[in-house]
Amino acid sequence: MNKSYEFILRCHRDSIDFINKIIEAYEGLGTVRTISPHEAIISIITTLDFIDDLRIIIADLQENHLEIEIIKEEEWSGSLY
Repeated sequence: MNKSYEFILRCHRDSIDFINKIIEAYEGLGTVRTISPHEAIISIITTLDFIDDLRIIIADLQENHLEIEIIKEEEWSGSLY
C-alpha cells in the first residue's frame, strides 16, 4: 500500500486558487484542500513518491514572490477536515 503525505501551508487568501491550479497542472502530484479560507491555510496531500517534487514546487513558488509558509508536513492522517 502506498502511503500518503501531507503538507499544511499558510499563504495569502488570494494565492489559494493559483496554488491549486499549479498543483492541478502537475496531474497526479497532489490534491489541494482548503482547511481555513479565512486564515488561508491549505493542505496538499501527495504520495511518498512525490514529496521531493512538491517541495521543489513550493520552493519555486516562494522564490517567485508568493508568501508560503510550510506549517507542518507529515504522513497524512486520513482526515479531510
